[in-house]
Amino acid sequence: MSRKILRKSPLLENFHQFLRPFYQHTHTVPGQRDRCNISRQEAVNMIPPLLKIEPHHKILDMCAAPGSKTAQLIVMLHSDMDIPFLEGFVIANDMDNKRCYLLVHQAKRLNSPCIMVVNHDASCIPRLQIDTVDGQKDTLFHDRILCDVACRLQIRIAVRGVEQLAVGGRMVYSTCSLNTVEDEAVIATVLDKSEGNTHTHMHAQIQSLRHTHTGDNFLVSFVSLQVR
Repeated sequence: MSRKILRKSPLLENFHQFLRPFYQHTHTVPGQRDRCNISRQEAVNMIPPLLKIEPHHKILDMCAAPGSKTAQLIVMLHSDMDIPFLEGFVIANDMDNKRCYLLVHQAKRLNSPCIMVVNHDASCIPRLQIDTVDGQKDTLFHDRILCDVACRLQIRIAVRGVEQLAVGGRMVYSTCSLNTVEDEAVIATVLDKSEGNTHTHMHAQIQSLRHTHTGDNFLVSFVSLQVR
């Protein structure tokens, strides 16, 4: 049965109304997604949990739109209900201004004060300056970075992510590219440019993920920054 038939079937009309978000539903009754009763997820939503987020973490989502992964990051940041005021936060970035509005829509329904949406090219996203306790300026480095890149500018975005990573921090790099040689070359280039200050690991925390070293279906890599 085709998708077109399913969409037009009168038998499923009530179900469609149930699933529709606010802007497609009515002007007065929010849909189930905006009520946070349901959350639509895809395969890519397996990636954020690999960051092992804690409430004090400063998090950067480099290519965030449309925002489902960003929403996960916010929820994980607030996972400890015994901490009313968090030290951590999420900076969600996307280079497309229109897609940034989707980020705002996703974040708004979670009602968190710990989210900031920015509009930059991820390959050259600027470092932020923060005020220290003694009134000086310091560079903000991130404890956790989600680098879920498209099929272009992969190396530049990944390298810029490492440059934004705090010592001892973790960056999770993922891509939708199915070219194994290309994917491995990106990781090798990032490691080479870091001159021994980063290392990768993946097997210990995703042992149940079925994959092969020569497969063409999945690539997730952790990058940790160390000082040597």
